[in-house]
Amino acid sequence: MTIGVSAVSIPEDTPADSNNAYTEIVLRMCARHPEHSFILFFDRPVPPQLSLPVNATPVVLPLKGNARWRRRWWWQWQLHRALLRHRPAVFLAMDGMLPLRSRIPAVLFINDLSFLQGAAGMPGKWQRYLQRQTVQYVDKAQKVLLLTGALRQALLEYAPAAAGKLRVLPAAVHESYHPLSWEEREAVKQQYTNGVEYFIVTGALHPRNNITPLLKAFSALKRRLHSNMKLVLAGSPTPAGLEIADSLRTYRFRQDVVWLQEPDQAALAQLTAAAYAMIYTTRLAGTALPVYAALQCEVPVIALDGPAAREAGKDALLYADPRRQEDLADKLCLLYKDEQLRARLLQEMAALPRTGGWDACADELICTFAY
Repeated sequence: MTIGVSAVSIPEDTPADSNNAYTEIVLRMCARHPEHSFILFFDRPVPPQLSLPVNATPVVLPLKGNARWRRRWWWQWQLHRALLRHRPAVFLAMDGMLPLRSRIPAVLFINDLSFLQGAAGMPGKWQRYLQRQTVQYVDKAQKVLLLTGALRQALLEYAPAAAGKLRVLPAAVHESYHPLSWEEREAVKQQYTNGVEYFIVTGALHPRNNITPLLKAFSALKRRLHSNMKLVLAGSPTPAGLEIADSLRTYRFRQDVVWLQEPDQAALAQLTAAAYAMIYTTRLAGTALPVYAALQCEVPVIALDGPAAREAGKDALLYADPRRQEDLADKLCLLYKDEQLRARLLQEMAALPRTGGWDACADELICTFAY
């Protein structure tokens, strides 16, 4: 069978910003199923470092500018014409959108519904457009795939008629996430923070990730406890986060902030496993993949309370009230001071089921094409 796949998100995939979710799912699906042929539709040149399996053929349909109307044109006209030329038996829409005029059976993959809840850093007009269009995309698709029950619930509240189409795939993390020995942890700390303990935050510098409230909470910890604890930010800059990046230059405790903009997968896994704790401040993400990674590494997590974090960590996370900015600072100080609390969280984490790898997710996805 020939399967068409939208690959728009793959060039933007990084281990820190998106956990390479799109790349991992698509490439593993192709590699593990040589009985099928895959046509990957890109809107820009294929990244030179991307190694495609032999049964995956890239097709580049250049996006002519970044204006929103050009994006709509790409999805509804350029991609539609390309599907007519290549005639795949089924189309996998990995980017949450699909060409509405196409008659090819479509499976829709959705990994972000933050625009339903007023995500910060996204223009209001674009959010309203996505809200209107998503209902049409869901109506058009034969099946809709999601990575968490939190995403499923959010979509059902917006499009309850879609209940029969929805299928939740297993969330996954890369195999490189695993606990480190004491000696290994010390080596990682020596490399990145001069041997000092640190909190890690994984995700792009973007308003939706609540980086500014995080920096204020970290300042409170430094003032209250006079600690030498450091903060590692692992994630790239974004246009919407330029003010955040600029603020780091004058941040009072900037000497205690380590910003790693493009850590590779191996480095990110080591940084996660060597951390004193992870801070997860992204409330509107449908899938708390960094939390799954921390759990796999046996690293405690402080999280802003939200459905995705609750689904990932259950009662094994230390939750901060997102409505009270000072509560995040309180939780940072509490975990820093209370070793018994940290030990209890680690014990509760050990009782959680382990997260699988991307292979299982890719295998379940391919099964959805058996109509």
